[in-house]
Amino acid sequence: MIAGTLLALVLVIIVMRLESKGQLEGQRWAILLDPASGVPQTLGRALLATLQAALLGMVFALIVGALLAAMRLSSRRALSISASILVEGFRGVPLLLLMLFAALGLPQIGIELNVLTMVVMALVVYNSAVICEIIRAGIESIGRGQTEAALAMGMRPLQILFRILMPQAIPAMTPLLVSQLVILLKDTSIGYVIGYAELLRSGRSLVEFYGNRYGLQIYLAVALIYILTNVLVSLTARRLTNRNVKKPKSPAPESPLLTEDGPVAPQPTTNPVH
Repeated sequence: MIAGTLLALVLVIIVMRLESKGQLEGQRWAILLDPASGVPQTLGRALLATLQAALLGMVFALIVGALLAAMRLSSRRALSISASILVEGFRGVPLLLLMLFAALGLPQIGIELNVLTMVVMALVVYNSAVICEIIRAGIESIGRGQTEAALAMGMRPLQILFRILMPQAIPAMTPLLVSQLVILLKDTSIGYVIGYAELLRSGRSLVEFYGNRYGLQIYLAVALIYILTNVLVSLTARRLTNRNVKKPKSPAPESPLLTEDGPVAPQPTTNPVH
């Protein structure tokens, strides 16, 4: 109750301050929906660029992360150690440094990439390492009894991983994976430093063009787009997960016993008392 009252008081103070500074004038907010201003078109293109980089990064990060997890869980020490070195190296380097290396370092060794590829590559390198650890922890949380039983039946390690362990681990891993994918989407904003025209960079360009008079409105619009996009990603992932989780089947009713006088309902069994 007290926290709600304090929050309402803070909101009232903020609204009053905005009103006193003229930030609530309709003209300042109308620019966000006025096609003549070019703001809706610019933010729309920036949203598409953000989603393009994020979706490509998500798909490839999940694939690479799953492969790294398979390597880390491998019984072959060479594969396991190699994957561990890659994961610790990728996870220990800041994402900003990875993007700067893609933009400034790779051209020094003769590798020229477009800006979208640079952003996606940096996102995949960093997030695949985190996703690898999420998958590995989820699989290791399942008892070894199932793995040993599958090996006894002659199944190969990869078959055990993708047919037995992964389907059981996915529901437990989903919340962490969704959180990491949301972080990945927000991390596309770091592409700002290498010239990728995503939401944040486009919003900043609009503020520089129109001046600080519309800065608050444009930045709030950018923040709202990020929030709505992340909510949609989370809801979509949860819906897909709920569809894949099978509900337990109720036991089938016992069939009646057939006698010469007709069907007779089965009698409940009782244990004799000694």
